[in-house]
Amino acid sequence: MSKKQPPSPSVLHDAGTPAVGVTDAKKGPPQGASRETCESIAFAFVLALLFRTFAAEAFVIPTGSMAPTLLGRNKDVTCPTCGHQYKIGASDELDEDTGTYLVGSRRIDASLCENCRNLHDVKPLNVFTGDRILVNKSAYQFGQPSRWDVIVFRYPEDTQKNYIKRLVGLPHESLRIERGDVYSRRSDKDPFQITRKQDPDKQKLLQQMVFDDRHPPLNLIEHGWPESWRSVEKTGTAAGVDGWTIDPNGWSRQLKTRRLELQSSEKLKWIRYQHFVPTEADWGAVENNTPPTANPRPQLIADFCGYNTYTGGRSSGTDDDRYWVGDLTMSCKATIGAFTGSQSFILLELVEGVRRYRCRIDLPSGQATLTRNDDLAADPETATDIVLARAATSITGSGTYTLKFANVDDRLCLWVNDSWWRSGLIPFGDGAEFEPPANRNPQDVDLTPAGIAAQGVSLQISDLQIERDIYYRADSVTNNAGTFTGHGSEVDERVPLHDYLDNPQVWGEMYQSKSKPADFTQLGPDEFFVMGDNSPRSQDSRLWPNQIRHAVNRHAVSRQALIGKAFFVYWPHGIPFLNGGRGFMLKGHSPAPQFIDKNSPDWVRKQVAEEQLAAANYPKYVAPFYPQWWRWKRIR
Repeated sequence: MSKKQPPSPSVLHDAGTPAVGVTDAKKGPPQGASRETCESIAFAFVLALLFRTFAAEAFVIPTGSMAPTLLGRNKDVTCPTCGHQYKIGASDELDEDTGTYLVGSRRIDASLCENCRNLHDVKPLNVFTGDRILVNKSAYQFGQPSRWDVIVFRYPEDTQKNYIKRLVGLPHESLRIERGDVYSRRSDKDPFQITRKQDPDKQKLLQQMVFDDRHPPLNLIEHGWPESWRSVEKTGTAAGVDGWTIDPNGWSRQLKTRRLELQSSEKLKWIRYQHFVPTEADWGAVENNTPPTANPRPQLIADFCGYNTYTGGRSSGTDDDRYWVGDLTMSCKATIGAFTGSQSFILLELVEGVRRYRCRIDLPSGQATLTRNDDLAADPETATDIVLARAATSITGSGTYTLKFANVDDRLCLWVNDSWWRSGLIPFGDGAEFEPPANRNPQDVDLTPAGIAAQGVSLQISDLQIERDIYYRADSVTNNAGTFTGHGSEVDERVPLHDYLDNPQVWGEMYQSKSKPADFTQLGPDEFFVMGDNSPRSQDSRLWPNQIRHAVNRHAVSRQALIGKAFFVYWPHGIPFLNGGRGFMLKGHSPAPQFIDKNSPDWVRKQVAEEQLAAANYPKYVAPFYPQWWRWKRIR
């Protein structure tokens, strides 16, 4: 007699499902007791099966199409140059169909740091299985799917495969993807409207890192590379960027503590961010103890994704960022000292194209005022701003506060003292939302897109970070009635957009003349449109073929294909310790079989044998480890 173990977690985006384990029963007590034990086991199994069928089921994320929200097979990376910690995808090392390791050149060997852009070795780092999640299978039996839910469904072209994506389009909607945002409408007579995330706290979780000032490229800075955050003043001279030049009498920088300090002044004093992107040649110069590029020109912030940027694997690449991202989030820690008079305030500013967006926090009242200004040619200190909304904050005087200011999805948001256990979102209401300007192209001011200023107060700023919103690429396929004619990009990949990120005017003209939105026809009454958070690496509604279904809407997921709503990450990978933080290998990788002709020369056989051995020595499971409890979370 045998007893069954509970079902193993299913694998998403994969046709395979792990088999149920079987173990031999040992000799036990008398027959009556054995029968009761068997009945109890059978009853428990039936309950587990019913729970899995109707209530919840565990799944494993194998790929990175939902990164950074959910991680597939990945590596934890600490940049040896700047100390920034981030993650890279490693599913490219596996065969898509079998899940076995691909030997040879498929091993991911180097990564480009998302913070300092230095290419460094990651080949010896441990590799980890993707997040394990729980899916509520009853969510849509008793309720309606909502926009931006993370859902599990059967892949329309192969119902044996389960996919996980974010629900973006609802029944009866037509969708458009343009300039990184998603728009929808329910009638051809209506204009497209942006589909912003109604919960700003969900929006905040989807931001991706651009630059973390706590981990600067010190090796470059010591050799003359400029700081990204600098004290500047608006002089209008040609020597600066958009008229901003270094202000020697403004903020001071503490190099070791990474603090920027300002003594109380009757004039508005600024620090601004410039996006300096070092090249491989710059890092090579530093290694040779020679100066990097002198006076480098800042660039537009683009859709660079560190999770995807590595060498090796099936689809390696280190320069896939092409598209300007104007939706930014700026955060910092502000220590407010003494202030005097009614004109004491802090000013947070984000620029996108022809518009300047500001949040002014008056001291000591703590009132925050959101404004916008379309006249970039005007002096920022004297320009007349349009008031959007006002609200009270918890800033009541001297002290240390965390501030986060965002311009995302045509809405301004401010968080004060935000934390994982409570939201610090300031309630501005509908006034924080706005219509975008007619001119959507970047301007020179987008080379200095974020700034902080103060007047009449002593202030220290630290922990500065710049993040960007997800940029949904407007890629699509031409596919009618099963005739597949190819994949079209938002801008043809041969157009060198990446090369002009330091020239907003040329980039804007090139993008406007070469780009096209991706339009998707109206969904049916029980159809949905889905996309992955990792837009450059997601096989989703934008790109599905129609060769098997011949569906009217090849981009649609039917309601009957919905399995449930992903609601909790219950086991991200564990963190190894001992042996230099790498743990000890329990099992190596099983490589995909290689068929060698019996007449192959000895050197071929030797090479294959070496690759097989290298795979076996590549850790798949390690111990000991402790739980990564800070990533146990509700999926939003």
